[in-house]
Amino acid sequence: MDVTIDGARIFYLPVGSPQNHPLIILHGGPGLDHTEMHPWLDTLSDQFYLIYVDQRGQGRSERVDPSTLSLSRFAQDVTQLAAALGFSRYALLGHSFGAMVSVVHAVEQGNASHYVISSGTASFTKTGKEVEENLATFEPVALREQVTRSWDLEPHAKTQDDFAEIMRLQMPFHFATTESDAYRRYMADEDRIVYAPEVLAYFSANAYAMEYEDRLGDVTKPTLILTGDHDRTCTPRAARDLAAGIRASELVILPDAGHMTYVEQPDMYFSAVRDFFARHP
Repeated sequence: MDVTIDGARIFYLPVGSPQNHPLIILHGGPGLDHTEMHPWLDTLSDQFYLIYVDQRGQGRSERVDPSTLSLSRFAQDVTQLAAALGFSRYALLGHSFGAMVSVVHAVEQGNASHYVISSGTASFTKTGKEVEENLATFEPVALREQVTRSWDLEPHAKTQDDFAEIMRLQMPFHFATTESDAYRRYMADEDRIVYAPEVLAYFSANAYAMEYEDRLGDVTKPTLILTGDHDRTCTPRAARDLAAGIRASELVILPDAGHMTYVEQPDMYFSAVRDFFARHP
């Protein structure tokens, strides 16, 4: 399904009953689409009306000039999408890059009823440094070299195949281990994604404008912060800093999980989400 927001067609996929509380879901990337999250989060559709979104310029949404994209633009789209769908109240869950958008939304828009920040950060300066440090010690060395190459390729991505190869090379870094059923299941479905290589290339070639730590005190809505204890990108340090800055927040660090928490530890992940909403109905 589609809705036009400020001249651009935005794709969304509803799952579940419209009688349930809406939960808008934002994928990571940048340059990925809603299938990073769908159908993994469908288990929540018994409690929520899930709205998976292909963010502006990505996935099945209309392509736009990447230079017009920003975290604030993505956050504005969430508010306008909710209004277009007639939601007087809705919750927002963002993962990875989508978590950054959710943080910006919580600070700048603040009109969701609840926020779930899944593997996110409020400071890309700190996070970028941690990624470099964690990559420098990533084992085995062959995988370290493979992942390093994937980051070098990002600013030059031009085609679907380019992006797919980058993901193949990079995903071992985002799981606690490649020797898991979770990793094998996720990688077996990688070809379902409609990539936006121009969006990845743009954000990779330009600094991620994500420095919101000094504004986290502006967030007043109930907020759940999730990360894996082996997340090498949006680390437990980043999650703790988010929790320290957002007064109405709860922090859950999932054991034996990397960046892809909802794939690696789904039972604990979804229990944490359900318990959070039970405490904050």
